[in-house]
Amino acid sequence: MPIQLQIIAIFLAIGFLLLTIFLIRKDHAEVRQMNKWLFLSVIMIFGALFPSLGTKIAHSFGITTLTSLALFTLTAFLLFIALTSSIALINTQRQIKTLTQQLSLLKHEMNKLKKEKQ
Repeated sequence: MPIQLQIIAIFLAIGFLLLTIFLIRKDHAEVRQMNKWLFLSVIMIFGALFPSLGTKIAHSFGITTLTSLALFTLTAFLLFIALTSSIALINTQRQIKTLTQQLSLLKHEMNKLKKEKQ
């Protein structure tokens, strides 16, 4: 990897790490949701600092370039994040549905009690 590209990769990786920390500190995101992004930014910094190690890992898997390995790995990682986010969304929707039904039943019971008192 040319040194110019390595320097750009280091700056981008550090910028990504700082952005995730900034979002957590300003309460725009929760730590439990940002753990995977913090982990990814550390991997990016490590990969930018030691590209020859990444190339050796790629060759050990039979992949010719580090770029191909990075693209495959990041695509798989993002698909995993999308899947877990979808599951969390489905669970949240179920909870909202249950809570709405319970609230509706409580309102019905309150109305029934009010009518009995009158």
